[in-house]
Amino acid sequence: MDNQQTLTKYLLAFIAGLKHGGVKQAVISSGSRSTPLSVLVARDPEIKHYIDIDERSASFFALGLAKQSQQPVALVCTSGSAAANYFPAVCEAEATNLPLIVLTTDRPAELQAIGAPQAMDQVKLYGSHVKAARELALPEAGPTMEAYSHWQGFTMVAQASQLPKGPVQVNIPLREPLLPDLTVTSSAPAPTKLIPNQRCADLSPLAALLGQNGLIIVGEERTPAEAEQLLSLAELLNWPIIGDPLTNLATGRGSANYLHQADLIFQGTVPLPAVILRFGRLPVTKSVAQWLGKHRLPTILVETGQQFKDQLHTSNYLLDMTVSEFIASVEHLPLTPVSGDWLGKWQLRQRLAASLLEEEITGQGLNHSSAITALMATLKNTDLFVANSNAIRLLDRLAKASNRGVRVYGNRGVNGIDGLNSTAAGICARSDRPLTMLIGDLAFFHDLTGLAMIYRYQLPVNIVLLNNNGGGIFSFLPQHQLPAADFQLLFKTPQNLDFTAVASLYHLDYCQPTTLESFTTELTQTAPRLIEVEDQQSGPVKVWQHLLAQYQQQERELND
Repeated sequence: MDNQQTLTKYLLAFIAGLKHGGVKQAVISSGSRSTPLSVLVARDPEIKHYIDIDERSASFFALGLAKQSQQPVALVCTSGSAAANYFPAVCEAEATNLPLIVLTTDRPAELQAIGAPQAMDQVKLYGSHVKAARELALPEAGPTMEAYSHWQGFTMVAQASQLPKGPVQVNIPLREPLLPDLTVTSSAPAPTKLIPNQRCADLSPLAALLGQNGLIIVGEERTPAEAEQLLSLAELLNWPIIGDPLTNLATGRGSANYLHQADLIFQGTVPLPAVILRFGRLPVTKSVAQWLGKHRLPTILVETGQQFKDQLHTSNYLLDMTVSEFIASVEHLPLTPVSGDWLGKWQLRQRLAASLLEEEITGQGLNHSSAITALMATLKNTDLFVANSNAIRLLDRLAKASNRGVRVYGNRGVNGIDGLNSTAAGICARSDRPLTMLIGDLAFFHDLTGLAMIYRYQLPVNIVLLNNNGGGIFSFLPQHQLPAADFQLLFKTPQNLDFTAVASLYHLDYCQPTTLESFTTELTQTAPRLIEVEDQQSGPVKVWQHLLAQYQQQERELND
């Protein structure tokens, strides 16, 4: 067997292992050292592949694929700094438990640490941010090494897919010549199957707590199915439930237990529960975290994988369970709902907050605040990807609940603004629905190359661009108290970009509506398109401050 056949059989066995582990999608960034792996993955009819020449964009695109499908997604790149560009997405995948299979091809040992071109230390490149990292042996001929290669592919995907899910790295050194033999067929072993474990716990020690006046707080991105289960749990207990937009609690069937103006409500005086039931990390709503920090109440934390994501260090009971597993365990308890008076106190505050929000926004022209409320009132049977910084906070504060079939996504693992356009494109590529992206101008600018994937694959993405010419989030934060020159230079950071040129470069239809009516009309037009909405950085701050003052005043009168 010649070297070309050896290389091909070895890599085909590895790819078979990936597929047996569950890989059905791959994102390839072309390069020389990765040639044989890229060619064989791209030619495999069982793997849906995408080409993205920008490695940073490619990794976030893969993140979007994994986010939408909850299945492992392979990334393929060449050697050198290409692999380093995956790092931000790897960190996000780790923080949000997404199974990225990072395949970094490499120079062989004889070309390492001697000044060879495009060579750097790629072994365990991502450190503690991956669940596992492994370097394969150089390709060798024979059934033993082919079985080894297959096993490595399968087991690395299995590790990424085990709860809690997360990224893994496989570093693959390859010698020249790098062209595979396209006449060789795979002779991989029979598939190995990993049987999932369904856990159930005896929750009887918690029965007394669950029978008292409580509050459910949900964090992290949740599927619509999980949101439905959590709403049903709140109704079973007769407790209020809160969570930010990514929990999808606000966009499902609708429930009288869900409080969708939590940021206003928790800046007033709220009833004190006897117990807090938390799912995952805290939501984006800062006032909720501040309130919890002041009231150290008995707390049950449910999360997957004993990750101990409790930034307040207040949990009294830690349960390593999924939402489904917890719900199944609760069903064995003889629970009696608490008095309706408990939920009624919270619902009264929700009605007040919603009424004041309606009054505040009604009559305003098109600005960032009114655009948020109009967006959620208009979208239907679509996906929504919401960016970090101002976008997610405005949506959390100002959007009302909507049972119009909208599923919300975001990147809230490490809360960065990198790769957001690419992530949204990846979600849309894997979904069978159109997608709307809500994003600020700096975050949009940070990932312009991600727009190429929207054009290349003709993805139905509508982009709502909240343009305040810079870092509008800092107008809400203490940095705005700095001297004007310092604030302008370091935080306001105006870029003065012409987004019509950006739209033209990436073949996006462009519009800049001037009224709420024209804005809502544009939301329903055929994608892909860029809808730019301008506002001053201080605009949303003034709206929020006035709304907050109105709520706090009327809530005090309510208590009196």
